[in-house]
Amino acid sequence: MSKRRLFAALAAAALALTSLAGCSGGASTATTAAPAATQAAPAETTAAPAAAAPAETTAAPAPAPSGKVVKLGFLGPITGGDAAEGAAARNAFMLAIKQANASGEYPYTIEVIEIDDQAKPEVGAAGAQKIVADPAVVAASGHWNSGVAEATIPVFKENEIPLLIWGAIRESLTSPENYPWITRSAPTDVQENVPLAKAVLDDMKYDKIFIISDLTTYGEGNTTAFTKEMEARGLTPLGVEKVQTGTVDFRPILQKVKDSGANCVYWGGVVTEGSMLKQQMYEEQLDALFCGISGNYSQDFLKIGAEAAEGALIVKPGIELDSTPEGQKFVADYEAEKFSEPIGAYTPYAYEAALILLNALKACGADPTPEAMRDAIKDGSTTGIMGTTTFNEIGQTTNVAAYLNVVQDGEWVVYDKSEYKTGARQFPGK
Repeated sequence: MSKRRLFAALAAAALALTSLAGCSGGASTATTAAPAATQAAPAETTAAPAAAAPAETTAAPAPAPSGKVVKLGFLGPITGGDAAEGAAARNAFMLAIKQANASGEYPYTIEVIEIDDQAKPEVGAAGAQKIVADPAVVAASGHWNSGVAEATIPVFKENEIPLLIWGAIRESLTSPENYPWITRSAPTDVQENVPLAKAVLDDMKYDKIFIISDLTTYGEGNTTAFTKEMEARGLTPLGVEKVQTGTVDFRPILQKVKDSGANCVYWGGVVTEGSMLKQQMYEEQLDALFCGISGNYSQDFLKIGAEAAEGALIVKPGIELDSTPEGQKFVADYEAEKFSEPIGAYTPYAYEAALILLNALKACGADPTPEAMRDAIKDGSTTGIMGTTTFNEIGQTTNVAAYLNVVQDGEWVVYDKSEYKTGARQFPGK
């Protein structure tokens, strides 16, 4: 018996003893926060300083006629440097739950325990402990940061609660050791780097690559993945530089890039440092392409200004949302809620993760359990806004899609629809 189940059993026994003793106080009431999807502008919060107390809210819509409540967990960086991506993902997840509760298709009310992991492993692990301690929780979904996911996976496995990863992409997160409790609906870092390498190395013929990355598991995974793509083509990076998260001055490294003669800089980290790197490449007049994967696709990247951001090439997972009726409806529904955060690279994946959990809930009937949810998730097939998701033998999605985006005149533009594709504009380094 897991620790969680033992705790629940002891709590139930204590409740039974209280009833037998004839305690008959007045009825108690509990107040919980309204679901984030109903708020026109989610309130800003301040990141908790202590790892043991991550921000937590519980979404509580109007109760179902049965009075029964089933809970899901959501974890992501809702405050801090990665908040733009995490808060938008939270919005999308809550939107799907709001729609499910309004549908009348579930014989219970679905509530969400929302954890702000602040992109910090210790905060995420503490939040995971809060989720698994609630006996009403049957499954959870998180994270955006791979390092945070690595910290929470042992918590969910030990307590036998299925975790569906919506955004963290380090390849090793889904594995025979973590399956079947851990699954992932987003592509891996390897799966994202393949189309980027094809575009940059094969189609655009860049062959003098300098790699810069942070020291996180995300950065290490990307560096390894892109280096392997280069090696498969007989190429070797002209240099590899790794920096601490929070680095603000890339000029010493950019001098090395200039001295190497590189015509392309591959950035293996995320938007906070990536946008600074791109800005300083512009300021130093470095004639080289800036490219990377989805951790940089964010409106935050554009804050450095149109001229500095121009020509950044980023691969984004999923499909163009306006290319399908389902995608168009999701965008319309999201915008109708008037969230303060725009749709980011992984916002659709958080919505899709919610749909997968909701589909599993239906498969489990009126009394879902964590074990039943585990099997319903891993064996299920869910058709959502980006196609049909199923999982392979280690819990990784088989629904892999990605497309290129470029900054043009201060906006993200799909590469195939850009002036760079037509040849009206030229990337640096050519």
